[in-house]
Amino acid sequence: MLIILLLVVFMIGTFFGFMFIKNTIAHWLVGGISFLLLAGSVTMLTMHIRDNWGMKEVTTSTTHQIYTAGDKSAPYGMMIKAEIGKNTDNYVFVYRNNEKSEKADTNFKPDEKHISEAVKKSATYKLVDDTKATVTTKTTRCVWSSDFYKLLFSVGGEQNELVKQNSVVSVPKDTWLVLTQDQVKKLSQEAPAMQKQMEAQLKADPQKAAQLAALQKSNPTEYAKMQVKQIKQLLGITE
Repeated sequence: MLIILLLVVFMIGTFFGFMFIKNTIAHWLVGGISFLLLAGSVTMLTMHIRDNWGMKEVTTSTTHQIYTAGDKSAPYGMMIKAEIGKNTDNYVFVYRNNEKSEKADTNFKPDEKHISEAVKKSATYKLVDDTKATVTTKTTRCVWSSDFYKLLFSVGGEQNELVKQNSVVSVPKDTWLVLTQDQVKKLSQEAPAMQKQMEAQLKADPQKAAQLAALQKSNPTEYAKMQVKQIKQLLGITE
């Protein structure tokens, strides 16, 4: 950090100018200028420590598609949520980042080993009128404003320091389910009975069964909407 070296030089200059130079003009010239430079250096260092003076914030954004956490053969998608704390609107989500993955991934779980960075990160979701689920992450980091400030203040580790990171998962409101672990458990318990009831209804009404089979092939989106609507009614979801 060059600023520390400059502080030392200006301190020595101030001390030497005021204590050892006898000529009045040189006394005040060397001592006074050194003192002003010392005060300016201390001010700059204070501003850097307090306000990251000499650095600027740069925000980048990335978006990628995500895939269901549930059965990949199901016509609808599913994401599992777990709120961090109470009424924080900050979540851990379970979904697949890769369509071919056998198991779903746990996303945005706070890293307890790096808690200082973890508190700067958040993740939430919104229901959208779309057919694909995506996650958009905006990351803000501190970078040096110029090479001069980097030379003056850098001690390592400050470049690309995380300021904040926010992720928003956009979930299709009609063809995806966003469930808690308790709702997933209830669905797994109620699904067999629900399936039997549906099979009995279709068996009693062959025409309706044929219509549903045709709908599943000709318009998978509408078929998925119907499935999601039925499951939401079963679980008491009104959103």
